[in-house]
Amino acid sequence: MGEPARLHRADVLAHTDAARDTLLHPHDPGLLDRRLRTEAAAHAAELAGRPELAAHYRSLTARTEAGAAADPASGSGRPAAHEAVRDWTAAATLAPAAAGRERLDALSAAGLDTAAVVSLAQVVAFVAYEVRVAVGRDLLLGAGTRPTVPAPAPAPALFGGLGAAPLVWHPWVPAVDPAALTTAQRDVLDRHATLSVDSPYYRTLLHDPAALDHRTHVYNGVMYGRGGLARADRELVTLVASRVNGCVYCAGVHARKFARMARDEPLTERILARGSAALADDPRRAALARFAERLAGPAPAADDADAAAVREAGLTDEELLDLVHCTALFGWANRLMLTLGAPAPPGAPCPGVCCTGTAGPAAPGGGAP
Repeated sequence: MGEPARLHRADVLAHTDAARDTLLHPHDPGLLDRRLRTEAAAHAAELAGRPELAAHYRSLTARTEAGAAADPASGSGRPAAHEAVRDWTAAATLAPAAAGRERLDALSAAGLDTAAVVSLAQVVAFVAYEVRVAVGRDLLLGAGTRPTVPAPAPAPALFGGLGAAPLVWHPWVPAVDPAALTTAQRDVLDRHATLSVDSPYYRTLLHDPAALDHRTHVYNGVMYGRGGLARADRELVTLVASRVNGCVYCAGVHARKFARMARDEPLTERILARGSAALADDPRRAALARFAERLAGPAPAADDADAAAVREAGLTDEELLDLVHCTALFGWANRLMLTLGAPAPPGAPCPGVCCTGTAGPAAPGGGAP
């Protein structure tokens, strides 16, 4: 695979680079200073079995700050913040579905405000995306290596089925007040028709508008860009990746989309219950789903055999890159959903109690991941 295939979605690459820059080296880092951001990113990469990526994050920061004074509120002088960030990073990287609200409370107790907490979630979720892009591209180039950290077998996500009412996502931190948006926040909303202040999920991510902006560009390019992997197959990949990560909300959203595009609700129900094993009668989609499941895990376990299987299924270079990016994207999307809030049936209390207590039936849904 050469450079033309790598540039299949150049806009995705450009906004990936911009997201990395704004997350690690923002103009105004707030209470999550640049050193804390870099150490969180590096720790997440190391835990996922990519020490060379961790070294890259540190080298970027070293070059950026060469000759400049350290941040006055640097993490090196805030041991409580450093410890809380490191603990939260480990949980969000290796077991995001079990991270829980109590770890967010620990971040607040260590001196991080809501904007800093959301930025930290974006940093760690972004690294999950970059790790999976790196692993997937190495495999497709024939340079794959086995992960240094074993990936546990995932448990099936608990989901009420396609006949159940769509879940409602509740934030565990205060969402942005739609009546008090900053200019930067309004600009991001104006740039993306897919974003809405009716969604508590997007209003939560608006605490870091620049990160949300680039994340949305990447999301839209990967999921809706023309050519490459068929849209139904992208929904299949994101469904099985969300299932592996234990993101019930995302699994439900993308199960419904896949069922509609594939015109096969019974098959979709079986995939929700059994993952790629439900696709034994469809070798092409089985190979796609198996690759996504193994790349999506906490420490990606996809190997050369998985890459060979998707090649044998007849995918083009562009389709293979879309497969990698769709899977990686939900390392990012799932972690934001799982670590900043929780879903519940309409009218049910927020699991873990949301930032405003429990939510009633009038609470708006979370929107697409």
